[in-house]
Amino acid sequence: MKVAFCSRRVCLVALPLLALALISCERKETATSRNSADGTSGAPPRIVIGYQTAWATAGQLMETLVHTSITKLHGSSATFRTFLFGPDMNEAAVGGNIDGTTVGVVPAISLMAVSDDWVAICRVIDFPVSMVARNGTGVTNFPGLKGRKVGVPFGSGAHPYLVQRLQDEKLPVGTGKDDVDLININPTEAATALQQGAVDAIATWEPNATIIEGKGIGRSFEDKRYVGLLTVRKNLVEKHPSEVVALIKSVIEANLYVAQHREQSDDWFAKRSNFDRELLKRIRIIEPNLKATCIEDISIEITPADIGLCQQVADQMHASGLIKRPVKIADRVNLGLAKRAADELNKAGSKAASIQLVEVK
Repeated sequence: MKVAFCSRRVCLVALPLLALALISCERKETATSRNSADGTSGAPPRIVIGYQTAWATAGQLMETLVHTSITKLHGSSATFRTFLFGPDMNEAAVGGNIDGTTVGVVPAISLMAVSDDWVAICRVIDFPVSMVARNGTGVTNFPGLKGRKVGVPFGSGAHPYLVQRLQDEKLPVGTGKDDVDLININPTEAATALQQGAVDAIATWEPNATIIEGKGIGRSFEDKRYVGLLTVRKNLVEKHPSEVVALIKSVIEANLYVAQHREQSDDWFAKRSNFDRELLKRIRIIEPNLKATCIEDISIEITPADIGLCQQVADQMHASGLIKRPVKIADRVNLGLAKRAADELNKAGSKAASIQLVEVK
């Protein structure tokens, strides 16, 4: 049975409607949800962090926080909720259902563009966005996409990357014989879309790119480094900085755990995402923290280069109409809490010896 995919003519119209829906959700955010996040009742603040089940290697990192006692050891009250990919998480964020997001730079910027209540506090991972062409198409570069159908999850990190690269190559987006027809696809349908010939190429990320190659469906012809960010509500940063620091410490500790327990964290990720366990061994990894041998090796700071990359992407998104207002990244980043977390953790030392596995329902 063939899977139906959404054409650009429908989906590009839907994007402004989605943005309006998100803004509407934000305005309707209830006092109850805000008070829960603020912790005004005197109890520890509610900190629900969203994460994507199908995003390597951030998925391994978040599954480690779910399956171990790391957050408890560092005094964090954070809990975690799964999502398929960034736009779904953003909708929950502006609707008041979660208090933090772990997403690529593009969904993070999209969230900042519709709500002033979000700030990035640390880096999650470095990851490659990849262009993959179906075997047999003869496509080996962007000029080869002329007159082709290209799939991409609209609103994902791969979306503005693809749009910008098409502009760089002076390839118009459209349905004419010399245009590139963009097709909105669900991340989990990427391999199926290629295999069925619904698209000739896709813009995607790991582990999708490796899975497609591993199944003999397609081959990558270009990669670009992007960065993933942890964003939280500003009121958490302002009213509960110690809780946010505890969360960041947990993320640092989880990075070390993943580096030292790759097989275990891959097992957790594979089970949650339903990806082939063996193919996970082949994924492209550019995250330096996975080479760490001690807690001092872990770095999750947002560097000036990261801010520059994010600003470049934000400017591209605004120019392309993917966001309705510009975002100044430097004003939406808090660098102090990650530095405080790293300083305190390096001074106190890792709690690796005390980490225990917890039962996950």
